[in-house]
Amino acid sequence: MKVFFCITILLNCLAVADTGANHTSLWLSKKMVDEPVLFIGDEGNRSGRLIFTPASMPVLTRAGDSFVYEAGKDYTWEKGSRTIRLTDHSRIPSKTAQEMRPGPGKPRSLGGVLRGEGRFFHDLQTLVSYSHNQSWPDLVQPGSATLPRSLEKLNSSQSFKVVTLGDSITEGYNASGFAKTQAPRNQPSYAEGFARLLDETFPAQVTLSNLGVAGRTAVWGLKQLDRVIAEKPDLVIIAFGMNDPVSFEQFQRTNLEILTHLQKEIPQTDMIFVSGMNNNPDWRDPTKIPGFREALKDIIRPNVILADITTPWEKLLTRKNFSDLSGNNVNHPNDFGHRLYSEILFSLFISP
Repeated sequence: MKVFFCITILLNCLAVADTGANHTSLWLSKKMVDEPVLFIGDEGNRSGRLIFTPASMPVLTRAGDSFVYEAGKDYTWEKGSRTIRLTDHSRIPSKTAQEMRPGPGKPRSLGGVLRGEGRFFHDLQTLVSYSHNQSWPDLVQPGSATLPRSLEKLNSSQSFKVVTLGDSITEGYNASGFAKTQAPRNQPSYAEGFARLLDETFPAQVTLSNLGVAGRTAVWGLKQLDRVIAEKPDLVIIAFGMNDPVSFEQFQRTNLEILTHLQKEIPQTDMIFVSGMNNNPDWRDPTKIPGFREALKDIIRPNVILADITTPWEKLLTRKNFSDLSGNNVNHPNDFGHRLYSEILFSLFISP
C-alpha cells in the first residue's frame, strides 16, 4: 500500500511539473508521463514499444482506474530496451494480432480492423511513465512563420479568443475528458488543452469557443463561417480532412475559400490550418492525409500558418503501433494523441 501511494504521488508530481510557463514539450522532456501502450501478441509473446529508452524500470498503470501493475509479476523490462513484455499470468490487458484485425462483418469491425468508440480502447491501453536520457528534437520541425499579432495580444493583459472549427477530433472524441468518452484521467481535447496552455503561459486571458462537430468536412466548415465571424476571434484554428471524400485539389480550394472569406470579414484575425493525424493504414489509404497536408502548405500566407501534426504522427509510428496512439483504432487520437495536437499548436507560440 505504501509503495502504491508513493508511486501515485510521484506520477502526480511529474504530471504537474510541466504545466503552464514551465511546460516542456513531450518530445523534449526527459520525463514521460502516461505514454499509452496496447500490448499485442499471442500467449507467451505479448509486448509493446516505448518512444524512448527508460533509464530505470518504468511504472505501468491501468488507464481505467490508475491501478499500478507490479514489475516482475505483470511485466518485464530489460535495461537498454524500449520493449516491455507481459508475463504469462499478467493482469495487463492485451489483444492478439487476429483480434486487432477481426475481418469484415465481425463485431466491432470497421473495414476489417477492430474499432471502438467511447472508452473501449482507453480501457485496453496501459499507461507507462518513466525517466529517460533522450529527446527527439526533430519530431516536430519549428514553423517557418509566426503569428506576431497573436503573440502581441497574448503578451498583453487583453482577452484573447480562440475559435476552433473542425470534425470529430476537434470536437474532442476519445479524449478521456470528452463527455462521450467519460473515462478516468479526464484529459481535455486538444482544443481545450491548447487554450489552457496559452492561458497558463501568457498574461492574456484566453477563452475558447469550440465549433467542431463529428463527421463534418471542409465544405460544411465553409457554411459555418458566419458563426466563426460572430465570435470575433483573435485566432481561428481550422482542422478538416478525416471525412473529406475529395481530391487534394478540391480540398485545397475549399480551405482557400474559408481562408479568403475570413480574411475579408475579420482581417485582424490570425489563422492556423491543421494537418491532422493519419488514419489506420490497415483501414484506409494512408496517403490521403499526407496529401491534404501538402495541399494546405500551398495556401499559407502572412498571418496564416500550418500546424503539421501529420509528419510527427508518421515519425511516431516508426516507434509505436497505431493502436498505441489512437482512441478508436481508426481515425481518432487518444489522450496522448490529443496531447500531441495541443503541444504542437502551443509550440508555434513559444521559442524553441
